[in-house]
Amino acid sequence: MATIPQSTRTPSDAELVTAARSTAAGASDAFGELARRYQRMVYAVALSLVPPSDADDVAQESFLRAFRNLDLLADPAKFGVWLRRIVFGVSIDHVRAERVHTANRVDYDDDAPGDLPSADPSPLDRLEQREIAARVLSALERMPARYRVPLSLYHIDGLSHAKVAHTLGVPEPTVRSLVSRARRKLTRLLAHTPEARDMADRSPSANSLNAALDVLDEHTTVPRLLHVLNGDSVRMTLEHSSVPGAFVPYADVLHEGPVPAATEPARWREMRARYLAASGYVSYTEALRTYERWDAQLASFENYDEIVFWFEHDLFDQLLLVRHLDWFSRRDLGRTSLSLICIGEYPGYEPFHGLGQLDAEQLASLLGTRAPVTRDQLSLGRRAWAAFTGDDPGAFDAIVHEDTSRTLPFLSGALHRFLEEYPALGSGLPRTERHILELVSRESMSPGALFHAAQQREERVFMGDSTFWHRLRLLAAGDMPLIALDVPSWDGPEVLSGTISITEAGRTVLLGGVDGIRLRGFDKWLGGTHLRAAPGGDVPWRYDPAGGRLRRTEEISSGG
Repeated sequence: MATIPQSTRTPSDAELVTAARSTAAGASDAFGELARRYQRMVYAVALSLVPPSDADDVAQESFLRAFRNLDLLADPAKFGVWLRRIVFGVSIDHVRAERVHTANRVDYDDDAPGDLPSADPSPLDRLEQREIAARVLSALERMPARYRVPLSLYHIDGLSHAKVAHTLGVPEPTVRSLVSRARRKLTRLLAHTPEARDMADRSPSANSLNAALDVLDEHTTVPRLLHVLNGDSVRMTLEHSSVPGAFVPYADVLHEGPVPAATEPARWREMRARYLAASGYVSYTEALRTYERWDAQLASFENYDEIVFWFEHDLFDQLLLVRHLDWFSRRDLGRTSLSLICIGEYPGYEPFHGLGQLDAEQLASLLGTRAPVTRDQLSLGRRAWAAFTGDDPGAFDAIVHEDTSRTLPFLSGALHRFLEEYPALGSGLPRTERHILELVSRESMSPGALFHAAQQREERVFMGDSTFWHRLRLLAAGDMPLIALDVPSWDGPEVLSGTISITEAGRTVLLGGVDGIRLRGFDKWLGGTHLRAAPGGDVPWRYDPAGGRLRRTEEISSGG
């Protein structure tokens, strides 16, 4: 008898599917357990594609369709992936049905409370545009599925070429070719449509197809989304999720190296690329090419209806967030809107380090939680970025201690961690370097063990292994190294062999016998501030751990 396995362990998806396929008693219970297991995911996917008022209906229809077609599932262990595709299909069907309904509906109650302001098109214009949208949809339906499906997914549903290719299971170049050929076919179908020609006549720069599709975009499409992410790891996961749109990573390590204010874009890219190359991260050419690609992708925002920022609570992400808020606040967004997903926790993950921990379904569940970016957030982002990139550490300290919890709740905590990267009073050590010396003062450690031990000391993990290795090399450099690296080569902390130990100079600095800056000097960019001092000298700003603030060295010396 095929029923839910009776044991203390949780049954697998495959076991539940097998039980649900049976006609014996317990089959409905098995599917009910599957429904409970995936209810959140199904609703989240539906909510990302249809209006909130329709999400429940789509979710119910998806479960019903899955139950009726269980026998078509080849691999019961992949029920979750299969169900997500069903939700995606039901959602798209629902959106398309609504478009046809909207395109053929005339609303004669122009005085209803929900009507658009009088500056919008007149009722006659709206009727004409709906008729054009209906004509385009009708022309699409007459096209062979080979061309209709990729064109609809790309142009109407707003999926990228890569996402369409993944959905259809064909190479991306094939999708690009099919979309291009489909547009030509649609142009011929619309050539004898008077309304489409009339729209083109009103917009001389556009042909009849572009003019008609513009109307279709405005009245019958789901929003085109551009997702701005904190790295390629999240991008690759989202590309295999049900989240529609294009994905752009922007992963600059802004808490390392020069980040000066009011720098011309080309000069900015060159400066950052030279720093990354000099630090041994990547070659100059590769870094410059990456920056150019990131900037070009962001500059394409006008092609999208909505920009969605995906960030988390740590220093790395919060600096990226204020950078983007500043950048977009200086542009004419037109009809493009901004929204934000920013989290510091996720159920089942303790501790929560970031979005990279989540799988495709979990990331998809966050799309419906996005909130519009407010004017206050744009303003705060602009002020925070100006303070970070400025050459006055006092101004940055002031904004760190400003109450920003209601506007950007994670910003203050993340930026305070950056304050701790200033050399501390007494030792001259930034917090990261102090952690390293404290750990290896107890025993020599492998690079991997040291990296993980240092990460466990962070309230919010913000530093990657390559950045950490760069810090180790700086501590081991010079005439008075604070650590000794007995390592053959750099292959990443996880696989690097060898040990790291503290030197006598490092132990003396750690115990307060000598100030690290006076012993070794200091040369480091902190945002837009360049702190430099030769051995025996001092820097103009220090971090006071007791007060949690930056202080001028001259005021400390004078007893202020």
